[in-house]
Amino acid sequence: MFSAFYPAPGSAVRPGVDLSTFSRDLGGSVPTVKSWLSVLEAGRIIYLLPPYHSNLGKRISKAPKLYFLDIGLVCYLTGIKDDDHLSKGPLSAALFENFCVQETVKMFFHHGRRPNLYFLRTQNQLEVDLLIEESFQALIPVELKMMKTPHPSMGAAIGRFRKLFAGWNIKPGMIVFLVDQSVPLSDVFSATTFPDYLSTLET
Repeated sequence: MFSAFYPAPGSAVRPGVDLSTFSRDLGGSVPTVKSWLSVLEAGRIIYLLPPYHSNLGKRISKAPKLYFLDIGLVCYLTGIKDDDHLSKGPLSAALFENFCVQETVKMFFHHGRRPNLYFLRTQNQLEVDLLIEESFQALIPVELKMMKTPHPSMGAAIGRFRKLFAGWNIKPGMIVFLVDQSVPLSDVFSATTFPDYLSTLET
């Protein structure tokens, strides 16, 4: 089941939710699997992150990305039993991404706000992990990197996004790293600690 939405080690891209893959792996029909996912979503077990589609037509991936809202459940189901396995195992990057999305969703719910959260993946291989839409369609691009050494090149996707959609209202982006303090990496994005990232969204 996890192979349907967690990438294999070394894979650079997490696929969207593929109901046919779920159906094949679980031995149920596509309508049945869709119904199961709806129950899990309604019970706040999973969260389906939709693609950002404003005025993009056929240029984007249409399938949502699936995240758990309790990363502890994922760790239990995948047999992760200690910190070393969590931080250095083959799922570490995917779990870090899941954790960041999970806590972002919970922060919005905690403040009684609808989580206007999206991701972007275009046919020409541009991918942004999170697009957070504020009022007046202002967008904050966010990348999630389980790394301790930030470098400006790691903001390439945000830079490309800003260039391709220069007419949009795009705010400075954030790249969430495992850093001790937030630091600017360019005039349009910064390396951000996870607490600072959440604090920015709360204001």
